[in-house]
Amino acid sequence: MEDNVGASWLILEATDVFIDKLGLPAWFFPAAIIMLLIGLTVVVATAIVESTVPAGAPERLPEEHDRRAPTDRAHGPLWSRAAFGFGAAVAVLVAGAVTLVILPGKDDVGPIVETPSNAVAVLPFRTSGADLELWREGLMDVLSANFDDVGGLHAIDTRTVLSRWRSRIGDAEATADEAVAVATDLGARWAIYGQVVELAGQVRIDGRLYELDAGNLASSSSVAGSPDSILVMVETLTLELLRGLGEEEGWLTATRALVTSSLDAVKAYLEGEQAMRGVQFDEAIEAYQRALAADSTFALAASHLGHAYGWRYHIGHEAAIAAHERAVRFADRLPPRERALVEVYYLLHQERKESIERAEELTRRYPDDPEAWTLLGEAYYHRGFAAGFLANETLAPFERALALDSSFTPALIHPLEVAGDLNDIDRLERYARWYLSHDSTTVYAGALTLARNLALGSPDDSAAALESLPELEFDVLEWAVIFLRGNPRWALLALRVAHEMAAPRHAADDRAWALAWNVHMIEMWRGHRAAALLALQQAEALSPRYNLPDFLQVHAFVSGLGDSAMAVRSVERLLTLYPSLQRWPQMRRLVGHYYLHVGDMGGLNREIEMLAMLADSLRATGDSLNADLAAGMATGLRGQLAASRGNHPEAVAALREAEAMLDGPLIMGPIGHSRVARAFSHAAIGEETEALHALETFDELPYMDAQAAFARAQIYERRGERQRAIRAYARVVELWKDCDPELRPTWEAAQRALERLTAET
Repeated sequence: MEDNVGASWLILEATDVFIDKLGLPAWFFPAAIIMLLIGLTVVVATAIVESTVPAGAPERLPEEHDRRAPTDRAHGPLWSRAAFGFGAAVAVLVAGAVTLVILPGKDDVGPIVETPSNAVAVLPFRTSGADLELWREGLMDVLSANFDDVGGLHAIDTRTVLSRWRSRIGDAEATADEAVAVATDLGARWAIYGQVVELAGQVRIDGRLYELDAGNLASSSSVAGSPDSILVMVETLTLELLRGLGEEEGWLTATRALVTSSLDAVKAYLEGEQAMRGVQFDEAIEAYQRALAADSTFALAASHLGHAYGWRYHIGHEAAIAAHERAVRFADRLPPRERALVEVYYLLHQERKESIERAEELTRRYPDDPEAWTLLGEAYYHRGFAAGFLANETLAPFERALALDSSFTPALIHPLEVAGDLNDIDRLERYARWYLSHDSTTVYAGALTLARNLALGSPDDSAAALESLPELEFDVLEWAVIFLRGNPRWALLALRVAHEMAAPRHAADDRAWALAWNVHMIEMWRGHRAAALLALQQAEALSPRYNLPDFLQVHAFVSGLGDSAMAVRSVERLLTLYPSLQRWPQMRRLVGHYYLHVGDMGGLNREIEMLAMLADSLRATGDSLNADLAAGMATGLRGQLAASRGNHPEAVAALREAEAMLDGPLIMGPIGHSRVARAFSHAAIGEETEALHALETFDELPYMDAQAAFARAQIYERRGERQRAIRAYARVVELWKDCDPELRPTWEAAQRALERLTAET
């Protein structure tokens, strides 16, 4: 009996720790006490029963207990069964509480962030009538734009409001009290709620403004008109509601209505927003294009069109840049928050490191805006390596965005990739269930399901997924490779899907892309140089004027994994076949790096001089971005030359300077090579902490992943960080487990070190 009371005390102490460490809800501790009281009652009762075993009953020996079948073990001592049952109940309680904390649920209450004192929450309007459903959420966007930053008001982001609404109300109709309670949960001071109805061909909008602290109806207004005058009606409604706040508050009377007077533009824009939420990027692009056809100055539609292009194709796509440039041109007409978002989207699609700083500022100014947090996550994901961020730092902004708006599925796509790359399977599974609960039909859902079945499914699921590959569209296969290709354990699966992308049933250009960017990269990653270089030859045969294979041939060579004869040919082709590239800093840097690698100092100096001239020329034309890029690449080549000569302090200084200047698209290769070179120079002069940071943030180019992991492992081992050394050596062993013979010595050294360290653990 005393033992069980002591155990109960220990469980309560542990419970208190769980609450503190995991942020469990307040109800958990009293619930645990109730469970303990019930458990103690059961324990006392079973003790009495057990103490009355009939005299002369045989005593079962421990050995006999161990040999019994599992079904017989239910008849063991009652004390044990009671304790086990009680422990299981508490475990269930803990698991349930942790699940509620980790996963989004319907019982969340209280503000997610500290809400400004003058915050207003615009709630979904009730609608009744043909073609009015769009305005249920559409009026939220329009009214929020009208109220935000007017006289100090702060409109809580509509996605945050919608997320809380769906959690509390769902699809049911809400009473006014239920609706206002959602705004109260969010910490708003004011709430706007109402309805839109159609009567005899006319539309009437009824709106009410509630003052939540006082529990009063501050003002109300009803406006009516023809369906094509809704925007004018909303402006009138806005002014009437603002007047209800009182002149003494000093509210302004300017309204914006998304800064367009075209109803067709607003309708199309709202349709685009709905499509974006559903990861339907083709549909979103078409809707935003219709919005811009109705109003070519509609900055928000242009900005979101650019972002949709980025998702559909890739960040920095020329169509995305053109749309963002249009948005910036007309952004001065927008309210401050929307203007800032437009500018950061533009910087992100220009692939500028500045997007990180600007997105961080956005989240500080608008902490309840999930779009701002999503944008910060995007900036970390796409530009974080250039700014020296670790991969796992990408996840926090996305988590924050999803806490504010758990149904915005695009915010889960990059976290899914990162979780897979980090081999964080629990997090990956949580994200996957979360994503697929909202989307089961799009390309991304199909790709995620395929990748998940291949990598984590049962043997039957994996076999079925492999058999399905010849039936799948190119886009599904491509996204499945993206989900798979960052985790060494899944490299062979990623390669299998990549080969299916290169199947004859696909277009020649798509096949060439798959061979060069996927098959080649994955084979290099796995240490299969011959197979990787063959993929480039096959890609070139499919598209003879395709210059990517030549770039990758030289990249592989300067990374230590290429073929010298192929590299010579590719350098010659880059210098003669592609005139448009001759003034491109990226090409000149790559050729310069080739000359450094083969020891041709004359060729290297020519490329350094060419980059310096390019920098001056570009700066004279006002292209400061590419001017800095060219100057940075020239400095980087000087730094790598210093490193090759053993002048490591000079190398570190030059390479740091170069990395600070490298900005814009396609800088992963230059920064990757610079970081690894700088890491070796840091290590050579005893700066191991700096070396490790450089090796951990070099963006894991497939050519250099295993080499960098091996260097990390050696430093970790010297520093006595055994577990980190084990993980790094294990990465090399997994990646290069069947590598080409010339790479085998590195694999064998990693294997020996791994065996030694694991034996010592």
